[in-house]
Amino acid sequence: MNRSNRYLVKILCKIALGVGSYIILTAPAFAQTASSATAPIPITIEANDSLEWNQTDGTYIAKGDAYVEQGQANISANHIIANYATEGETRDITQVTATGSVTYIEGENTAKGDKLDYDLTSSLYVLTGKNASVTGPKGTMTATESITYDSTDNDNRKVTAIGKAHYKNSDGRNVFGDKLIAYIGADGTLKTIDAYDNTKVITAQGTVAIADKLNYIASTSMANLDGNVEITDKENIMRGARAEVNFDNEISKILSGPTGKRVTGILTP
Repeated sequence: MNRSNRYLVKILCKIALGVGSYIILTAPAFAQTASSATAPIPITIEANDSLEWNQTDGTYIAKGDAYVEQGQANISANHIIANYATEGETRDITQVTATGSVTYIEGENTAKGDKLDYDLTSSLYVLTGKNASVTGPKGTMTATESITYDSTDNDNRKVTAIGKAHYKNSDGRNVFGDKLIAYIGADGTLKTIDAYDNTKVITAQGTVAIADKLNYIASTSMANLDGNVEITDKENIMRGARAEVNFDNEISKILSGPTGKRVTGILTP
């Protein structure tokens, strides 16, 4: 599409809406891959400033309070670029890039950040920004650098958070680390979470455990900590190489490492 035709599309859209621009397309749902056999669902793209359709490059560009909606999924941001496959007649959306005050809502999940890169062909999106967050019905993940959400396996969705990452479960349990890798079920239930560097867990009753790394298994409510472990419960402190924390009954066990170094504790009656 040449410049004059692109400008004409913008003008016609503005006349149709009165204020801003919009266009209605058909494509696979955000939560599906571009090769899904599911019937196409209409997708609406809106913007206050301009909407550009480049048929040569296969892009839709929305600027100014941009908004994309399809089924139960929608993205709002300052600037949105949607890429589609130019081959064929369906114009399947393959990639969405949103920048500036991004909010992505899919069903009961809400993601927020400065930038969203969503690859629909691999069911994976990367959220970046110092206040990146993904909130579901069972918990919230936050980070200061990035959050990658991979739903290739719908029953084992992988969420990787980098930069002062924090996961807060709906039951009040908290896990911290410079890097967190969580596996979550389709209903948002946490299955496991691994934390690396500057890790910390806080139980619902306030017990705090820190370590070099940890692994939490939701089905057993057990957290296994490794490396420079310290557990604090009010005025009580225990230290050792390894530890096990049971979140259900608040039982903490300190273990010695391979060298047999003694564990220590300061207990207040």
